[in-house]
Amino acid sequence: MLGRDTEWRQGNLLTDEGAQALGLVEACNSGKRAVVISHDCDLPNDTELFVEVILGSLVEDSNPMFANARNPRRLHLCYVSDAGESLHLDLRHADRQPVCKAEFAKYGARETVYALPADDKRALKQWLAARYGRPAFPNAFEGRLRKMVGKRSVEQRIAKILEPVSKQLVALFFDLGAERSVEMPDGEAYFLSIAVVYDATEGGQVARQSADIVAQELRELFEQAYGPPAEATEIALEACASVADTFMTLADLRKVDQWRLEYISLCDEPVSDFLPAGAVSV
Repeated sequence: MLGRDTEWRQGNLLTDEGAQALGLVEACNSGKRAVVISHDCDLPNDTELFVEVILGSLVEDSNPMFANARNPRRLHLCYVSDAGESLHLDLRHADRQPVCKAEFAKYGARETVYALPADDKRALKQWLAARYGRPAFPNAFEGRLRKMVGKRSVEQRIAKILEPVSKQLVALFFDLGAERSVEMPDGEAYFLSIAVVYDATEGGQVARQSADIVAQELRELFEQAYGPPAEATEIALEACASVADTFMTLADLRKVDQWRLEYISLCDEPVSDFLPAGAVSV
């Protein structure tokens, strides 16, 4: 078993040899790497009989749309070596596996070349929590976001708007007010406010300008799709503005339900279950 002095932590990689010895991969250099996702406190806890790991596929580079826990089903992580080399992994919840803790203690070997930076470890924690913690907004609202505008739906066009500047944005937050859990009948609009939250600390003025552009493009998109707010019968976009993440208070966060990115497809065909959104008062 793993003792209280174990060096294993959530986010650690197993070596190829350790993963193979545990039967997680068939051979070394398989294109897969095993990541420990059990909580730090659970690893040495005697009542926890298993260590949970997830197999990640090696990819050439991280996709910003799958970074920072934007998507609840996929996560891209970047491990870094002391020499500055990067190892990028694509994680999916379906690839989680429990490993007997006794077997893990016997055969598991910790990767020491690559480490997970603090920001990526934070993203991993958020991603794991988001799978069960993300809220469900009304089906009627989600359905209206799938309205086609030309060859793409509104939600696909949102993805297209976000893609070029996703590294500089923290998230989109949608505020439906009192209707956030109401299935509105046909002909009655949802009144929506959008906050385009940007990284003020790391992104600075560039991030703010990008968020301003996104907010303007979203206003144009919603008016094209649903008409002016005073006339809209599906979604009336009352406000859409860029907001610095440093302005988001604890009081705001206690009132919001953040929607994680569900699905992204920039192809021309309609798809289902995509919504890059959340809720916050702005």
